[in-house]
Amino acid sequence: MPNKIIKTLISDKSIRLYFTDNTKMLQEIMELSKIKEKTCYFALAKAVSIMSLLSVTLKDNQRISAVITLTDKNHKIYADTDAGGNVRGYVSQALLKASRQQNSNQSLQNLIGTKASIRMMKGLEMSQFTGVTDMPYQNMDDDFAYYFKQSEQTDTMIQTNIELDRNSCLLKSYGIYAQALPGAEEGALDFVREQFEAENLAPLLLNMNDAEIEKALNQRFHHSKVLEHKPIQFSCPCSKEMFYGFLYSLSAEELQNAVETNTSIDTTCHICGRSYVFQPSEIQTILQTR
Repeated sequence: MPNKIIKTLISDKSIRLYFTDNTKMLQEIMELSKIKEKTCYFALAKAVSIMSLLSVTLKDNQRISAVITLTDKNHKIYADTDAGGNVRGYVSQALLKASRQQNSNQSLQNLIGTKASIRMMKGLEMSQFTGVTDMPYQNMDDDFAYYFKQSEQTDTMIQTNIELDRNSCLLKSYGIYAQALPGAEEGALDFVREQFEAENLAPLLLNMNDAEIEKALNQRFHHSKVLEHKPIQFSCPCSKEMFYGFLYSLSAEELQNAVETNTSIDTTCHICGRSYVFQPSEIQTILQTR
């Protein structure tokens, strides 16, 4: 079930449990990222995988965005999603540049550092809640779970499994999100974690149909139910219009030179890699409106 999140309720409807095989979506995003260094690549993959799971916690036109600021404040990881399951992620240009000079053997813990933070913005465009927490675990999964515990007082479990091939490219990715609801027993999420880790349960469930999933979950958690499947996909909202601002930032001399030499100006979205070309006639229009 690639690029779909399976939503379930388990343990007498006391725990939300979502899981996904998001390999294909993540492969597309990671290929566009242009990251070659293994640890930085791994960190972005985990952040995007987590955000894909969070898409099904949203309603209507809600969006949730995360900015992960590493100990070096110029090194940031961005990821966001909306209620439609549109997901994207990228790193700051400073981190991308630094990753090309870093030791591929460094750990994720060292990349994150001891003074990193997660800033989350959730809601509608005109009405957003913002929360910030530090990253005491330095491993992404537990740090995002810690965010929900601190900012929303909700016990949450997040697990992402990212497998890379010998060339440090994404081979396989799946994720699990569990959240305790009112009435959940003390330690319920710990039991969920133990079951999934002991049996490597997520890949097994992802290869089952709904009836088989419910049977497998009921054997472990009782009174469990599959609710629905939600699609997730990479999406970048960039457009040519968004790059007019870049042209307006150029000097009149640069624009005039492009017109006089009949030279187009090429722009590229650093998130998705799409290129937008401005012809001399369009550049002339910009000159006339400055």
